[in-house]
Amino acid sequence: MKLNDLKKAVAKAQQDLQTAEGKAADLRRKAKAAKAKTEQTRMEYKRARKAAKQAKKLASAAEDQSREQCQVLEKAQKRLAKALKKLGQGKAKQKAKPVRRPAGVHPPAPPKQPPTKQPAVAPKPRRPAGGSQPPPAVTGSATSSPVIPTI
Repeated sequence: MKLNDLKKAVAKAQQDLQTAEGKAADLRRKAKAAKAKTEQTRMEYKRARKAAKQAKKLASAAEDQSREQCQVLEKAQKRLAKALKKLGQGKAKQKAKPVRRPAGVHPPAPPKQPPTKQPAVAPKPRRPAGGSQPPPAVTGSATSSPVIPTI
């Protein structure tokens, strides 16, 4: 009987060993999956940090640019206000002190520009490159009556 008990014990031990090996393999798979998930999470975290850093840098640059634009706008508004103020002062002077002229004197006439010289002969119209079209009509006398030959 001792031999049968020993055989049963060996069979039971082998069965326990197989279940333990199965559980160990299962645990190794789970550990490997957990390690891969951890690595993926770590990479996502690094990407998120990098994106946040870039977003912060872009936001800072946008704020700087906005600040500069505000300064330029303020300067332009000051210049505009100054110009409008000057213009208002000029108008006030004109209204306050109208220019009085003696009765017989008229304001000087603006200088006349000399007439531009025109060529005596009108330039000939250019012919198109194709040459198959008729020459364009001369637009000098559109309302002239047709000439009737005398017999």
